[in-house]
Amino acid sequence: MNFFVIAILSTLLQIFTPWWVIAIVPFVILFWLPATPSGAFWTGFGGIAVPWLIYGYYQHFISDGALSDRVAQIFMLPNGILLLLVTALVGGLAGGFSGLSGYWVRQIFRKHPVPLSARAS
Repeated sequence: MNFFVIAILSTLLQIFTPWWVIAIVPFVILFWLPATPSGAFWTGFGGIAVPWLIYGYYQHFISDGALSDRVAQIFMLPNGILLLLVTALVGGLAGGFSGLSGYWVRQIFRKHPVPLSARAS
């Protein structure tokens, strides 16, 4: 559920706000809704990487690869598809670390935080 909330909300907000809203949305969602540490990272990662990859592929498809191939040449990448994967990876990392940060801040404000040794078992 958190994945879909992050994906939809970040996609809609990127229309009206700067690109860096991708760091705010996972932080707020995973601060507000409970998750595990790895779940927080992967939910934030996927919630940003998947929409970026889909939109990048859409742009690649409608321009017949011209736009992404030209930008890939600027970054000395062999083709536009690799550029799309790198873009999704970078966006996903920003979303993943943001979601993990939201989880950690949530843990700070909990009344009875669970010790790390008790979480492993």
